Amino acid sequence: MTYAEFEKLLFLADRMIASCIPRKVEYGKGYQSGLKFHFQNPQSEPPDHYSINAIARRNGSHDVHAYARGYRDGCKGLIPEGTG
Repeated sequence: MTYAEFEKLLFLADRMIASCIPRKVEYGKGYQSGLKFHFQNPQSEPPDHYSINAIARRNGSHDVHAYARGYRDGCKGLIPEGTG
């Protein structure tokens, strides 16, 4: 993943966070965190489900499942859900 691709995906996540739709906001926050993990550690395995949930709770997430789904998608480098 190039830095330009990384920035583009972060921008898409920022747009989701700005949408003010609670589930999209939490997904976007998780996606940003997961994407940063993926960009900094491209060869590493993402954390397991329980670790992601703990990260979401630590970050004050109101929808842990949406955050975790976003985090997993970000760790895989996927395009954010619902952005096309």
